[in-house]
Amino acid sequence: MKKWTTLFIGALLAVSLAACSNDTDNTATPPATNNNETSNEGNTPAEQETKIPTLDELITKTNAATKEMKSFTTEANIDQNLKLDAGEQSQDQQVKTSLKMDIIKDPMMIYQEMNMEMSGQEAQNVKQYITSDKIYSQVGDQWVAIPEAQTKELIEQMKASMNPEGELEQFKKIEEDTEVTEEGDNYVINADVSGDNVKELAKAVMEQNGSDAQMQAMLDQMNITSMKMKYMINKETYLPASTDVTMVMEMEQNGQKMTMDMKMTSTFSNQDQVEEIKIPQEALDSAK
Repeated sequence: MKKWTTLFIGALLAVSLAACSNDTDNTATPPATNNNETSNEGNTPAEQETKIPTLDELITKTNAATKEMKSFTTEANIDQNLKLDAGEQSQDQQVKTSLKMDIIKDPMMIYQEMNMEMSGQEAQNVKQYITSDKIYSQVGDQWVAIPEAQTKELIEQMKASMNPEGELEQFKKIEEDTEVTEEGDNYVINADVSGDNVKELAKAVMEQNGSDAQMQAMLDQMNITSMKMKYMINKETYLPASTDVTMVMEMEQNGQKMTMDMKMTSTFSNQDQVEEIKIPQEALDSAK
């Protein structure tokens, strides 16, 4: 079951966390249709400023804002309820994952901490430093430099996710399932997607980020029954503020059926405030 859990998390990152790495993606998800497409003629400047942006306006302004952003921090919490049915046997498992990432876009430098708790198992804590050509990983007290052969594809995916301008267009695939509103200091993009629409969106995002054949094959086998997304975008800066995603999916493989109910919340902060990420000497020494 642990292997299935790992694969599911990978798929979720492709569909949702990609949005995290893509500093804009969350913002970017503005596949939103807007009912404010009426003419501004006759409105005063103050009235015009209160208009909720259309989808195209959100994409344009978000792309411009995030393209200029040099660094940021994102934190995510993922709660999963998993059920595995194999014949007459059934197994339930709860998985809680927390993730924090400091990201500098150019040159790419990422520091991330991940904690994963599975019911009935010891919690796993992982720290990683990711550069444009290496990944240093710490599990427990031991640092390991991951061999290049194992990291090249992952690094390339991360590089692609940090240039999401083209990826924003993919969200237009679910334009009919979205709505743009406002809440306090933020614009809110709500999307309620199910069936083939969400699968097509996931495929498009994964293809944009160069996902491997195994992940694509797994996605083909998935039945995503529902997916709700809520993206908060700061009105003043057009930068992402937070994300809520809930998803229900199931998959069958080799006579086994996996069902998962997932909720993920993310926040974004420290825009242009992450000035340096320094790899500790013990991690560098592990590569020698």
